[in-house]
Amino acid sequence: MSYRRRAALVAGSLAVVAGIGRVAAGGPTGSLRPGFVIFVGVFGVTLSVFGLARGVRADTHVAVLPNPAGRDVSPPENDGFGGGSSRLVKDYRVAERLRDLLRRALARERGGDTDAAEDAIDAGTWTDDPAAAAAFTGDSGRGRRLRDGVAARRAGTSRLGYRLDRAAARLRSLMGLSADDADPEATATPTSLGTHATGRWTGFRALALAFVGVGILARRPGLVVAGGVAVVALAVRAAARVPDPDLTVNRVIDADAPSHGDEVTVRVRVRNDTDRTLFDCRLADGVPETLAVTEGAAQVATALRPGASATVEYAVRATRGDHAFDAPRVVLGDAAGTAERVFEPEATGDAALSVSLPTTDLSMPVRSSTTRHRGRIEADSGGDGIAFYATREYRRGDPLSRIDWNRYAGTRELSTLEFQEEQAATVVVVVDARPAAYHAPADGSLDTTVDRAVLAARAVADARLDAEDTVGVAALSPERLFVPPSGGQAHRSRLKTVLETSSAVAPTPADGEFYVGPTFRWLQRELPNDAQVVCCSPLTDDAVVRVLRYLAAYGHPVTVVSPDPGTQPTASGTVVATERVFRLAALRRAGIRVAEWRHGESLPAAIERQRLGWSA
Repeated sequence: MSYRRRAALVAGSLAVVAGIGRVAAGGPTGSLRPGFVIFVGVFGVTLSVFGLARGVRADTHVAVLPNPAGRDVSPPENDGFGGGSSRLVKDYRVAERLRDLLRRALARERGGDTDAAEDAIDAGTWTDDPAAAAAFTGDSGRGRRLRDGVAARRAGTSRLGYRLDRAAARLRSLMGLSADDADPEATATPTSLGTHATGRWTGFRALALAFVGVGILARRPGLVVAGGVAVVALAVRAAARVPDPDLTVNRVIDADAPSHGDEVTVRVRVRNDTDRTLFDCRLADGVPETLAVTEGAAQVATALRPGASATVEYAVRATRGDHAFDAPRVVLGDAAGTAERVFEPEATGDAALSVSLPTTDLSMPVRSSTTRHRGRIEADSGGDGIAFYATREYRRGDPLSRIDWNRYAGTRELSTLEFQEEQAATVVVVVDARPAAYHAPADGSLDTTVDRAVLAARAVADARLDAEDTVGVAALSPERLFVPPSGGQAHRSRLKTVLETSSAVAPTPADGEFYVGPTFRWLQRELPNDAQVVCCSPLTDDAVVRVLRYLAAYGHPVTVVSPDPGTQPTASGTVVATERVFRLAALRRAGIRVAEWRHGESLPAAIERQRLGWSA
């Protein structure tokens, strides 16, 4: 409100109060005709009714600060169900894929009889849950429709969506899947920068008019005086103004070379540098979206006297890479709560956090395909080594130390000893960092799928370098990444730096599109002919499966380390998780080694649990 309008409102308020006071004191009113008095009262009441109706419909607009409690690293929804389509269209698409997966799961349970599984779904005999059976049987009776409709309304979904969720629960039971905790509720969009009216006083002017109008019509001076008090309150509200944004904010990150998974403490101190008391001061620190707050809150709401300060302390879980903190966002409100100013002061102190990858003691077997270089993989041929391999006939020039003298003493025949030759392998560790591979669990203390894939890639690379293999790194990503295989400590440091800092495997998805055909042709050109591939991928879709099968068909032995992305407790989440289970089975049938890395399980334990079933 401008100063001119504010001054006019104050002058008018004083005039109204003076007039009401004179009437209440019994002053002369003879010059006012009764008809005019009634008109003024009716007019005031009418305006108050319209004003009150407007106030009831109006919403308050309190500034919303960012909520830095969780992470947001997942790409926009692209699960094949039509994220931008209507709920009905999405439900039908989910139903189609859910029915196909249910048929396959029932057929597997019944020895591969797909016809019997199809008949059970059509008849609704595959489950004892009538709501789940009704998802695929069509007409289920009026009573069933009414009960499911009421339950769906309570759950905030459609009747078909409710039935699909019940059917998905049965499918999870068939597949041995455990649903994760429900996703957290979506947070409100933060308020933009600038000054905003709160709307808290909307309708109050109508209340003042109502008091005055009813008081005049009913000849009740007390109501008229109450209306005058309301007018005075409006004058106070008009005189209030938002304080100037003069704050000092300092951030301290208490971390000394943290590793992925460590807990890091952050302290933020805000000081009032104005000469006025800040009755409403709220601050949210600019925590990067790739860090999750695990303890405390990165927000504070307080009142600050001139020169006073407030401190907020919280902890974040360190994740790999470099993380730049944004400027904190502050909301200052006036004393009457009529308006708020949202701004971002510059923070002094620490502004970034760098997190390194930890080391993991891992024994990662590879295939017996080797190179001519010495290493630690037992080759299928004799030569120089330690363990006995075979004997052969003596050849001129064989060293005396290799002659089997014990046999010569008994048979007087010369023969030569051969030992198990150990050779090196060429291994390329491939990280699946396509946008479709990024999945963040609801629990901020857990790693994302790509974080776990990078951790696995670092562990595999270190393990094979320790075995004196030559190791390279590549990424399936919109941004191409390939480090040729090599060995030695300098190369180990280079691989570590690439996995920690490359934007191709960053904590958030790289920009751009991923295409299977061009990516496979590029990777095939880069891979050495004798290279083995260890792919770290959550296997969230069929694209990466096609790439791996292509590589295997071109003669590259493939091993997959697959971090489990979890199972959302919804029909669509169950479809995604079940399709992944069938992808794992299809890769195993194709002769590709697969190690599934579950949540809560160490990587060495996951490898050891499944390596016994691997062939050479």
